[in-house]
Amino acid sequence: MVLHHGSAADTWDCVRTLAGIDALDILIADNDPAQSLQAPSELFGKVRILRTGGSAGFAQSNNMAVSIGRDRDHDSVLLLNNDTLLGSGALTEMLTVMRWSGVGAVGPCMPMTIDPKCTWACGGVIDRLRIEIRGKQPPADGLPCDVDYLPGAALLCRLDVWDLAGGLPEKYFLTYEEAEFALRVKDHGYRVMVAPKAIVFHDGGMSSDGQPMYGYNSVRSRIRFGQYLWGPVRGLVLAAANTLLGMSRRRYGFRLWARAVTDELRGKALDEAALQEVGKRYPR
Repeated sequence: MVLHHGSAADTWDCVRTLAGIDALDILIADNDPAQSLQAPSELFGKVRILRTGGSAGFAQSNNMAVSIGRDRDHDSVLLLNNDTLLGSGALTEMLTVMRWSGVGAVGPCMPMTIDPKCTWACGGVIDRLRIEIRGKQPPADGLPCDVDYLPGAALLCRLDVWDLAGGLPEKYFLTYEEAEFALRVKDHGYRVMVAPKAIVFHDGGMSSDGQPMYGYNSVRSRIRFGQYLWGPVRGLVLAAANTLLGMSRRRYGFRLWARAVTDELRGKALDEAALQEVGKRYPR
């Protein structure tokens, strides 16, 4: 399943790395506001396109695609962002590890597309005290290993495990949904692993995007993740304190942080409309 937003060229480049793989059904979730993605002629009949409406969050759009795209012959799902390129043999490597006893989800190593020597993430780490997630570097021995979570840009999961975990938690709009998902998978007794020999190139994601709306989203997402980890009160306090320091380095720093915390306390929806509103109020 490929999540489309933004560049159609990126989406079709990603799909072309999948098109030659046997026994793989390709569904594209068109989550771009234009809702106008059209398959190139050479891919007619090889892909299906799901129109999400263009305003769904990352978790919701992926959940929609998995729900609609699956059938009884499918035993696993591969989630990809459209700014990824599947390396040769990557899916085979991940499937090999996923067939190990007790493994529920597997991810690849993701070098940066613009600089393959730089690894964006090879699995990820959850810092529970700081309520923070970050990508890991490849293990020195190059062998598959357990990780705290897998970035949602490239994630392979058994469908029965996906169902047990309830899919990606839709209380998040962008970020942190994959971290909670991994913990849910582990709560059901399954391992979350990375296959270092599986290579998926990635542009780098929105973590590098300095737009105020993404800072606002990060604060609210970390509060929600903190509450999942530590409970409603302690999670809120820890997340608010940890994000205040980080936001102080951003444009609009304290004002943006205060807006995010206040909106979260008031129960304001965290969705496309909320982010657009922040983007207009705090221009880049």
